[in-house]
Amino acid sequence: MVSQQPEQTLDDLNISAKILGLNISGMKTVAVYGDLNGLIYERLHMEAPNKASFLEGFDAICAQADKLLKICRAQGLSSPEVISLAVSGPVDLSRGILMSPPDLPGWDEAPLKGRLGVRYNLPVFIEQRSNAAALAEMYFGTGNGIQDQVFLDLEPVVTAGIIQGGQILHGSNDAAGEIGRMRLTHDGPAGLDLPGSLTGFASGPGMAELASLRHPDLWPTPPQPYDLVKAVREGQPEALNVIAEAADHLGKALLWLIFTLDPELVVFGHPGDVLGESLLTPLRDAVLRYGGAEARLLPRLALSSLGAKLDDTAALMAVIDPFRKRKRG
Repeated sequence: MVSQQPEQTLDDLNISAKILGLNISGMKTVAVYGDLNGLIYERLHMEAPNKASFLEGFDAICAQADKLLKICRAQGLSSPEVISLAVSGPVDLSRGILMSPPDLPGWDEAPLKGRLGVRYNLPVFIEQRSNAAALAEMYFGTGNGIQDQVFLDLEPVVTAGIIQGGQILHGSNDAAGEIGRMRLTHDGPAGLDLPGSLTGFASGPGMAELASLRHPDLWPTPPQPYDLVKAVREGQPEALNVIAEAADHLGKALLWLIFTLDPELVVFGHPGDVLGESLLTPLRDAVLRYGGAEARLLPRLALSSLGAKLDDTAALMAVIDPFRKRKRG
């Protein structure tokens, strides 16, 4: 199902229109001032308001956006004409309401789109965060121009942004791609989901928890996800073993997407993009081992080329994608 965005609000936009973009998750919030070409002029980021109520978190996010707009005004930049929003799911896209995102506890039935529209008196376009990242890759990144691809986000939970025929697959409940909830074992790391779930084994927080479970002498408590990444990049055997186990579970789940969707490309976001071949090599092995398919029948597995710019660019995609598709139509 394609979400019902207010298409008429695009009528007054031209290619020079400026966008206030927000990318909100339980890990961090990014506010950007950009345009319809994907150019970022200014950005600010803040720690996630994941322990705050929705109203407290909303006020903190708006304060960050206000600070960004003040910086832009001081440079003589024009006011934004539209707001683009990328948020951790699940999301009711037609109403712009967050539906209990696991990384933002307490944000139940949070009317984020409506409140932002009232606060700034601007049209607001919203997209689920992994879908927005998938679109960013299709327009500006590794998947540029590829019409059938999957973006796998591993932080803060495992989700898939699925693009078929150049269109995001939302599903009947805007829940397509919520693969992190799959239970792979009866117990195990949980991350921000259930023990033994794909999010437990393969998300950034989940892999950190897995490291503590498998090597408690080395990590008596779960390390920060990027401390684990650092250990992997330094070649620490225990850390490499943790990533290999996570890749084994991720490969099983990825096969369902591959066999169902037959994508040309699978792109990995944070922290897969910094884990690099330490993740991709055991993942390719797992896919071939469990899939029993010839390598030529499998999609290309690649890392996001946007890197640190991925979250910034994704913040703009809820506006850029419908604008470009409308212009082509």
